[in-house]
Amino acid sequence: MGRVIDGYKEFARLINEVAEAKQLITGWDRIIQFVVAGEGDFYIQTQGGTASFHDGKHASPNVTLKGPEEVFYKMLTRELDQTKAYFAKQYAIEGSMGDAMKFGRVGTAVAKVHKIT
Repeated sequence: MGRVIDGYKEFARLINEVAEAKQLITGWDRIIQFVVAGEGDFYIQTQGGTASFHDGKHASPNVTLKGPEEVFYKMLTRELDQTKAYFAKQYAIEGSMGDAMKFGRVGTAVAKVHKIT
């Protein structure tokens, strides 16, 4: 596995451990699809107040994030602000912008407690 896939696997696990992140995903059942050039496709599912990581493509994601491996790695490690990266067209969002923004808030909640490297 690559560093982005490994990092987001850890991220999904941490969502379940961070109280603020768990609160954000409770009642928010969604599929966040990632299409990462240089690494592959995976998605994070939030369902029943729990986050889980899955390899591959989901048939009907709520939001899809597409971009290069380097950009996703830097966003994961907080070297790159996700909002600035989006407006600089470093990655693309397809689907629900509201879900993408909420997923960003989940990431911020995790980052307050844990540093992913």
